[in-house]
Amino acid sequence: MARVRRPLVAVASALLLAIAGCTPEPPPDPEPPPTTTPSASPDVTLPPVGVDCRELATQGLTLHLTNAADLSIAAVEYGSGPKGVVLAHQSDANMCQWLRYAIVLAEQGYRVVAFDFAGFGASSPTDSKTYLEDIRTAVTYLRERGTPRVAVIGASMGATMSIVAAAAITPPLDAVVAISPPSTFDGVNAERAAVELKSPALYIAGESDGDYEVYAEEINEATPESLRSLLVVDSPEHGVKLVEAGTAAGAEVRAAIRSFLAQHLNPSPTTSTTK
Repeated sequence: MARVRRPLVAVASALLLAIAGCTPEPPPDPEPPPTTTPSASPDVTLPPVGVDCRELATQGLTLHLTNAADLSIAAVEYGSGPKGVVLAHQSDANMCQWLRYAIVLAEQGYRVVAFDFAGFGASSPTDSKTYLEDIRTAVTYLRERGTPRVAVIGASMGATMSIVAAAAITPPLDAVVAISPPSTFDGVNAERAAVELKSPALYIAGESDGDYEVYAEEINEATPESLRSLLVVDSPEHGVKLVEAGTAAGAEVRAAIRSFLAQHLNPSPTTSTTK
């Protein structure tokens, strides 16, 4: 088990997962494949994408995707190329909290999609959350448009949902990064899902951020040993604030994520992967 503390940049392999997907045959298929055709909900007038951060959102391509539940998922796309990153937000926010970092990732050569979960921001309102399908929809959007290698980065609630999605999406994601992940959120259990991961996973937490260091350690322990990596830094910051912090801990987190993405989205010819 790789456990990295403060003065280190921990970047180890952890694999996300592969779970069922779109089976084109008529026999009983429990999950219809998600569609990613840009579309707006016919029944609801939705606010503009990035309603709380239009200046940043309009620097990218704004769109609405449609998930398997026929809900409209607001998203912004930056960058281009074969390496993709999906950004999943916290419960107290929407895609806007990620957009500055999304632009940074695009400048590093990634094609980035930040989105609003259904029930948040400019996505369709709903009482029945579709966390996993929302992430799957963003991943499918990238894969169907020439970006075969995809990682998901989530913060807090988005971290929990990213782990669960990584365990379920097939083909497996190339990497998952979970920042300040709760073990469970809204009935969704990341620790249980981590056992099924088939993608490299990096878990990050601040040691002074309540119990989140403990949660990250527990999820890390549940992850297959060859796929897991843990970074605990000296910080009280949580989620996206930990990534953006103008401190030594923030710089360490950003460097760890950058190295982890480079390692798993830019595999060398000698690197073997279990795809």
